[in-house]
Amino acid sequence: MALNLDDYENACGFMDAGAKWTDKVARFALPILLWAGKNGMSITYTQLAEEIALRYNEPIIPRKQLYGKPAGKIGDALIGLSDEWGQSIPPVNAILVRQSTGLPGYGANPYIVRHLNERTRKRLTESDFKELANKAIHEVWDFAEWDKVARYFEIKKLESVSVLLCNKQDEEPIQLPKIQLQRGGYTESQQHKNLKKWAAENPKFFIEFGKFKIGRNEEPLMSGDLLDAYLENKETKLAVEVKASNAPDSELFRGVFQCVKYRATLRAMQFAIGDIPNAQATLLITRNPPSEVSRLAKKLRVKILLALKDAE
Repeated sequence: MALNLDDYENACGFMDAGAKWTDKVARFALPILLWAGKNGMSITYTQLAEEIALRYNEPIIPRKQLYGKPAGKIGDALIGLSDEWGQSIPPVNAILVRQSTGLPGYGANPYIVRHLNERTRKRLTESDFKELANKAIHEVWDFAEWDKVARYFEIKKLESVSVLLCNKQDEEPIQLPKIQLQRGGYTESQQHKNLKKWAAENPKFFIEFGKFKIGRNEEPLMSGDLLDAYLENKETKLAVEVKASNAPDSELFRGVFQCVKYRATLRAMQFAIGDIPNAQATLLITRNPPSEVSRLAKKLRVKILLALKDAE
């Protein structure tokens, strides 16, 4: 995996070297992956093969997993570039994913572990790899210097990836409510107090996230937020945001975004101390959510749970 810079003048020279199928397709794939990473998208093996065929008239090979080999060469090149620049560049090959899982193939795991935390290598489970892969994908999306990387590899312009734009245009946009700023404090309803207390005292209800003991209410985060309910064990942590029966639809939308924030904050706290960033957050409500709330939650990977009738 590691690039030996003694064999090449630099990472760019490594990418330019070689005339085999893997070398050629790696050069074709590099601007495609960089554009996708810059624009917060992942790309499947099939989509990558189709885009390369459209751009370069390169025949599509039946075994799509073989496109992981050119992606691996790109990963090696970015390791070399990281050494040259003295900064950690996320493994853009992590956004080449399987259509069935939305996650990269196993070949990307060494690049992901190397970038995030080599110390965890020997104790990673399959579930841990999934969470690390998701974190790596988001780091690729958050990286602000893909244009600079493109210029380094002498790519004049990152052209849009047509196969990804076609798929994006097919998606119906989610209708979000008007943002309502909260000013000052608010009076917490008895229903809300009861529901968050129930969440902390009924850890078995959240068994799909793990086995927990009785949790806590008003757990503080490093962001300054307080969690409605918080559960933890030796492997993971769970934030529970509750919305009682008297909460309007706008609060359910807000709850989904709160879960995104709490999940990210908990994972950042885990990552900072060297733990696997696998924390989760769930929205606990007492009625069926509107369809747009469900669509939003699915898109943002937030699980919505319906509490038992006596929870309030």
